[in-house]
Amino acid sequence: MNAQWHKLHVLARGASLERRIAWHREHQRRCACRPVPPALAKQITTPSAGKRDPAIDEYLRRASASSRALLRALRKTIHTLVPGVEECISYRIPAFRHEGRIVAGFSATSKGCSYYPFSGSTLRTLTEDVAGYDQTKSALHFGLDRPLPPSLVRKLLEARMAEGRRSRPRSRRKAGDPGS
Repeated sequence: MNAQWHKLHVLARGASLERRIAWHREHQRRCACRPVPPALAKQITTPSAGKRDPAIDEYLRRASASSRALLRALRKTIHTLVPGVEECISYRIPAFRHEGRIVAGFSATSKGCSYYPFSGSTLRTLTEDVAGYDQTKSALHFGLDRPLPPSLVRKLLEARMAEGRRSRPRSRRKAGDPGS
């Protein structure tokens, strides 16, 4: 048993299914002192982990033909680059969750499309790579004239997922413990 890992990675009581799955996946990589509970193992291995969200299909049906084509390609690229990524709607836009954290999102706009890393620092991290695209602090804008190449999407996803790994809490104290 990796006691140090367990001390730093306490699974909170009442954690969501996504958090429990993410914790057990990480546990299997770092410690694996006990098997994943059977009911949870079944949830982890079901094909629904990479299932497409019907709400995103509906969102894409409402987008213009040019935006729909770009966003469908982006959706396929994200699924290819992050196997098992889960689709969801977050802040009313299509988004993608990996190990319990939103790592990307997109939207159709009146001028084209936007990619959202769901982080205020991802785009700054890749300043040189995203030069030439219109952007805000939290969105990268693209269109038919300059679509997002898969290599850039890979860099955006890797940077965002790396941020998520660095920002995970190191330890969690229970109520009543000293220092809480």
